[in-house]
Amino acid sequence: MNRNTPVIENGSSYRTPKIHGSTQKALRHKTHGTEGFSEVLRDQQRGMEVKLSAHAQERLRQQNITISPRDISRISDAANKAEKKGSKESLILLRDLALVVSISNRTVITAVDKARQKERVFTNIDSTIIL
Repeated sequence: MNRNTPVIENGSSYRTPKIHGSTQKALRHKTHGTEGFSEVLRDQQRGMEVKLSAHAQERLRQQNITISPRDISRISDAANKAEKKGSKESLILLRDLALVVSISNRTVITAVDKARQKERVFTNIDSTIIL
């Protein structure tokens, strides 16, 4: 048995498994006490792209609107900025389209084109981002 091999109380030895990538980074942060599991998870989720809720998909289909992968990327970047500012629900304006986005869930809740914005009043949002 190697001197550096840890020994369990009953006398048997074990080897520490190799850990790679983001898991290693997460553990390193955790062992230094700088980040907890929930913070590491939130950091990992922060980089995720937004998704469209079933309601938003139906609205876009009804209005014959297509959102490109580039648009999704722009919306995701806007959601990242909103999250850094502490936002929970944001109105994101993309061309003639208004999107209500749940920042914490990374989900477009609804989408309204300019022609259907009758009252032009959006409630339960805490920020607005113009793209």
